Amino acid sequence: MADQPSLGSLISNVVRDAKTLLNAQVALTRTEVQATGQQVAVVSVFGLLALGALSIAGLFGLIALAFGFAAMGLPVWAGFLIVTGILVLVAIVAAAVAKIRSGKITGMHVAEKEWKATSEAVSQALGQSAVGK
Repeated sequence: MADQPSLGSLISNVVRDAKTLLNAQVALTRTEVQATGQQVAVVSVFGLLALGALSIAGLFGLIALAFGFAAMGLPVWAGFLIVTGILVLVAIVAAAVAKIRSGKITGMHVAEKEWKATSEAVSQALGQSAVGK
């Protein structure tokens, strides 16, 4: 019996292990949030660069198109109105693509799974039903 650890020692070990596990879970969650944030930032930067370049380059083409309609006999205002309609259609398509792409950004699936598994394991170890069920 002298070789067995004391109750106080066992409780101390459990508390220490629980703290270690909690710190690992928090680190995993933090890492996954940072990775997702970095993915969103990279996509945003490249999207803004593309949008800026396309806007500037496209501006000249749109002005030329509007004046081209005017050269075909339409009033200048009608040429610009047609170009405006084209731009509205492009904006609608771009917004739809952005909405679809934003749905593909992944969240914290690994951390969420690990939190649930840890919760269930701790609950089973304590002889209770899983936390959150």
